Amino acid sequence: MRLLLAAAALALPMFPATAAAQEWVRVGGNEQLAAYVDSASIFPSSGKIVATTFSGYSKALGDTQIWFTAVKIEYNCNAKQFRTLEYTFYDKSGKSLGTEPSATIDQIRTITPGSIDEAYMKYACTKNGGVPVQSPFDDTRQRLPR
Repeated sequence: MRLLLAAAALALPMFPATAAAQEWVRVGGNEQLAAYVDSASIFPSSGKIVATTFSGYSKALGDTQIWFTAVKIEYNCNAKQFRTLEYTFYDKSGKSLGTEPSATIDQIRTITPGSIDEAYMKYACTKNGGVPVQSPFDDTRQRLPR
């Protein structure tokens, strides 16, 4: 039995954790939107930076049940450009409504100065600024009346 436990303990580091830790930082917002970046999700990729952003809204988007979105984004920090890779949508309670690849994955967009996209990119590229929060769901609910 001890041999089995020892073997299991040695094998454990070979298997990655199934759930990655998240470190959310609020990077901006207004009366309709709260904006966050998962600091733990930021990593370099082919000379660019990939990060997961999160938006919480004061009301559902259009005629949907979407109250929150997480978007995996690739940033070209030097060129101030980005492209969206993947979207995850959440309902009012924070339950996932599903994940899908971006329909515009091949579209490279230029950051508009003063936009929320600029706030996301600034944090993703420099990790400067922002306010740490425990949960972007809870923080959005506290900041935006519904």
